[in-house]
Amino acid sequence: ILLAMTSIGPAFGFLTGSFMLRFYVDFDKLSKDEIELDHKDLRWVGAWWLGFLVASSLLFLTALPYLFFPREMPKENGADDVESRSDCKPQQHQDPIRELSLVQFLKSFPRIALRTLRSPIYLLVVLGQVNLAALLSGLATFMAKFIEKQFSQTISFSNMMIGGVGIPLAVLGIVLGGALMRRFNVSVSGASKLCSGVILLCMFSALPMLFMGCSTKTVAGIYPERSSSLSCSSDCPCPADAFNPICGSNGVEFRSPCHAGCSSRQTDGNNKITNFTDCRCINNGSGTARPGTCGSGCSHLLLPFMALLALTSFITSFSQTPSYMMILRTVPAEDKSFAVGVQYMLFRVLAFMPGPVLYGSVIDTTCIMWGEKCGQKTSCQYYDLDSFRQRFLGLMVVFVCGALLCFLLTMVVLRRGAGSYELPPGSKGGYELVGEQKAPEKEQNQVKT
Repeated sequence: ILLAMTSIGPAFGFLTGSFMLRFYVDFDKLSKDEIELDHKDLRWVGAWWLGFLVASSLLFLTALPYLFFPREMPKENGADDVESRSDCKPQQHQDPIRELSLVQFLKSFPRIALRTLRSPIYLLVVLGQVNLAALLSGLATFMAKFIEKQFSQTISFSNMMIGGVGIPLAVLGIVLGGALMRRFNVSVSGASKLCSGVILLCMFSALPMLFMGCSTKTVAGIYPERSSSLSCSSDCPCPADAFNPICGSNGVEFRSPCHAGCSSRQTDGNNKITNFTDCRCINNGSGTARPGTCGSGCSHLLLPFMALLALTSFITSFSQTPSYMMILRTVPAEDKSFAVGVQYMLFRVLAFMPGPVLYGSVIDTTCIMWGEKCGQKTSCQYYDLDSFRQRFLGLMVVFVCGALLCFLLTMVVLRRGAGSYELPPGSKGGYELVGEQKAPEKEQNQVKT
């Protein structure tokens, strides 16, 4: 439940961000008709800064209840106080880490960390989780951009699809994975098989997404052939940084009406442009063009793609709780809290920080035209959609394969040390209260070994 609740925050964030991105970044200028744009325009920049105001306000409100906590938490019932149990007191005195001062702990930190990382099960499970965390961090950062470009959707709609479809199913998978562990008393060996199985299913559900997309539409002077200028619009002094896409009646997209050689336009009653006419580069000067991009032509594939993405998120999240329990059951009792801390540290260092950077770098390699302003490169205006899809989703498959390899290796290690991490007969899958049921002396020695 704890792991699932931490995923609800991003879901709420995506949905809130979807709503905020419908407002222009400088909405005071847009309301005064200084800028004529709507949220479907490629030049639209949503009010991203509103998210920080909302998040800071919510953090302030959630911090207020902590001011009313007592100095010491009262004991609800002495019988339920685990620390007061007679069978727990000797264990506390035997825990060497609890008796260390801060300075002594810092000195012993490298030794304890090395001892923890030398455990093959712990290391393999954490590396498998790191692969999944890197995959998650990259998808959470750039999946909205992928949906926007591949399926010709607005960025606000893309965020809504992720927050409203993908993440809720992932939350459901985390909860069901934990319920499955408890209901069937899954052992460490069974948890490794469960993780390997769901990751293998995840790979099969992710592979079809590599082929769900369309190639980039023809963009005059950019794709499929790049040229510095168009002969039909060479007489027009078009600015190098001009970017106001239009879609010609011949199905060809142009960077701006100027690049299409359009000399006149039609407007409606609200003075909004509806058509560009007398365009030299379209049908020998007799063609017209409408404002906006021609799109990718893959809008009809959005529904099956989101279904596969949601299924993949649901399946992958099943491994969250089993892999977490594998760590808690295979690490010595005195190192459990330390092992969890090292686990999350490795998440940050190896996944959450480099993951988005790696995905962003891969996406940048698929750009076929960069914007320019004041001689400086800005954002990408056009992508090679085939390369974008193959490299972006291909990197996802690489991380899934890495996680699968790690969990398969845990099965091999556990098979060689059969019985070392098995649960005692009659146990509750590791959910029993402290002191409620003791494992046989033989098994305790095996776990220590």
